[in-house]
Amino acid sequence: MEAEQLWFVMRDQHRGPSSQYMYEHLAAQGFETYTPTVKKSKLVKGHAVIVEKPYIRDLFFIHGTLSEIKAIMNPYCHFQFRYRIGVSPATPIVVPNKEMDDFIRVNQNSDSPEFISPDSIPADVRNRKIRVVGGPLDGVQGMLKTVRGSKFKTLYVELPGIMAVSAVSQFDFIQFED
Repeated sequence: MEAEQLWFVMRDQHRGPSSQYMYEHLAAQGFETYTPTVKKSKLVKGHAVIVEKPYIRDLFFIHGTLSEIKAIMNPYCHFQFRYRIGVSPATPIVVPNKEMDDFIRVNQNSDSPEFISPDSIPADVRNRKIRVVGGPLDGVQGMLKTVRGSKFKTLYVELPGIMAVSAVSQFDFIQFED
């Protein structure tokens, strides 16, 4: 875990009116970061403007090795690891690269992604594991919900224990997994 590039779940502790979130600050320093975003309407000088805002203000992900991330942390930095609950010794929450890449691709390629708790995924959907074949989501693995008579399907991609994203889409081909 020390030398391997992984996605770590982080907490942004910066509070107050800030023009820049911590994930943006770290990205400017050359780190690969990601936060789930939603589009919101904001009034600027009397005009409605669509802006992207973090879905959860204090949640972001950073890609790197544990030693790289610890090297930029100091007592005065405004972010920290999120740790697994009930595990001793305390270990940071890590997301596997493939799961994180799938999660990012679904969020970026969907017109209206919906972020939900992993517990909100219907039980009958959990047994329908698929892989998308072709299109912008080629290779994405997730769970599929279909409604009889509808050409649109809902794809769920889960980051276990953290959150899930659901996106309604029309897929060219899907492959069921065991």
